[in-house]
Amino acid sequence: MAPPPPPPSPPPVSLRVVVLFLRVLTVVFLVITVIILSTNSVTIDSQGTALKYYFKDVYAYRYMFSAAIIGLVYAVVQLFFTISELATRIKNPINYQLDFYGDKIISYLLATGSAAGFGVSKDLKDALLALVALDSTDPVDKFFSRGYASASMLLFAFVCLAVLSVFSSYAISKH
Repeated sequence: MAPPPPPPSPPPVSLRVVVLFLRVLTVVFLVITVIILSTNSVTIDSQGTALKYYFKDVYAYRYMFSAAIIGLVYAVVQLFFTISELATRIKNPINYQLDFYGDKIISYLLATGSAAGFGVSKDLKDALLALVALDSTDPVDKFFSRGYASASMLLFAFVCLAVLSVFSSYAISKH
């Protein structure tokens, strides 16, 4: 009977530090997205009538917010696993599967959320300015600029997870 194969060697410390850094960046970008979106509201004065809009009044912003929250939960869980792996130098074999599939699924979710945010910000701003006679466009510009900012942060989080997805593909192929 042949002896069991040796346990897989952990990735180099520098790669684990890069993974940790990207996970922290992902969490930071997603927290910023949630904060910007949840505080985004506007009061529009049009011919003596004041209308108050919140981010939750726009379906695409709701989707973006949901994608950011789901991504944030995943990123915090993965951050915990990454820190424990870095501290103990032992990686649970199930984490390879979680990294591989989770990074891919959540990164696509973040990408679609970001695209929805960019698209609705552009289309609604143009439509609103064309259809409604506004006393001032500054509040509308501020509302949609925050939409662009949160979509940008979501896009940066996607890029971090996409890079992590490449690393997880490399790691799973070795094990």
